Amino acid sequence: MREYVVRRVLLFFPSLAGVSLVVFALMRLVPGDVAEILVYSAGSEQASVAKAQVAKIRGELGLDKPIAVQYALWLKGALQGNFGHSYLEDRPVREMLAEWFPRTMELALLTLVLAALWAVPLGVVSAVRQDHWPDYLCRSLSISGLSVPIFFSGVLILFVLVRFFHWLPPLEYVSVWEDPARNLQKIIWPALAQAFYISAPITRLTRSQLLEVIREDYVRTARSKGLIEQLVIYRHALKNALLPVVTFTGWWVGRLLGGLVVMEIIFQVPGMGMGLITSVNNRDYPTVQAIVFVMAGVFLLLNLIVDLLYGWLDPRIKYA
Repeated sequence: MREYVVRRVLLFFPSLAGVSLVVFALMRLVPGDVAEILVYSAGSEQASVAKAQVAKIRGELGLDKPIAVQYALWLKGALQGNFGHSYLEDRPVREMLAEWFPRTMELALLTLVLAALWAVPLGVVSAVRQDHWPDYLCRSLSISGLSVPIFFSGVLILFVLVRFFHWLPPLEYVSVWEDPARNLQKIIWPALAQAFYISAPITRLTRSQLLEVIREDYVRTARSKGLIEQLVIYRHALKNALLPVVTFTGWWVGRLLGGLVVMEIIFQVPGMGMGLITSVNNRDYPTVQAIVFVMAGVFLLLNLIVDLLYGWLDPRIKYA
């Protein structure tokens, strides 16, 4: 187990280096000169002024250096938390990330908690009560979650709140450390809409895996020893059935960091998704590059955590 953990952790660093190289290369493949795009899209009355601005931006972005030097300087700065300067907000990119990232992570984690609290018990009930009315009810809920588009769920929640309760979530985002109650009023609704969507496949996956596990010999042996059914299900069967669920859930958390942009726009949550869309629309390339790199790094970290959870849930797993 120790060797598996060490090797998996060591594999994280070359993966992160590969991601950084891909992100850097993709930004350099953008058609046209980034500095010229930034200057001429803003407009300039004099050609000499525009040329001076282009030269200044190229120097600030390091575009006047060889590609290998550009990558080395950018990677060094990224590892130190220095992603350059935002031309849109005229401040360091890391200050913007420090504001956006906690908001998106809060929304993603709350979504995950709500989905897990909802989906796993429903999957267990559906498997234990197979072909009975609780099973049919749980399967109907999961199918509805898969069928309703995520943007429609968000708009529907807003419609219900306004039409039937005459209430809207607060328009301004407030940190959980400043006012937890007001923060929850803002965050809970997009989290519920997203959780309803991702809980559907988690419910179905939990049900299918548990149905396979409860037919195994060791589960029948546990029942033959006189253990109560709840102990057999939750202590013996569920732990082994959760391996694919953990994989899927970890993958979804990584997707949530970028995929919550729809919910952030509908409910006006100023997180990484809204920041990325705004930066792309305004050609703020240092910010775009930083956001993509951070999202990719977090996704790799989540994959590492999922692999380590694999080893904890099933000690038989070995590094291959």
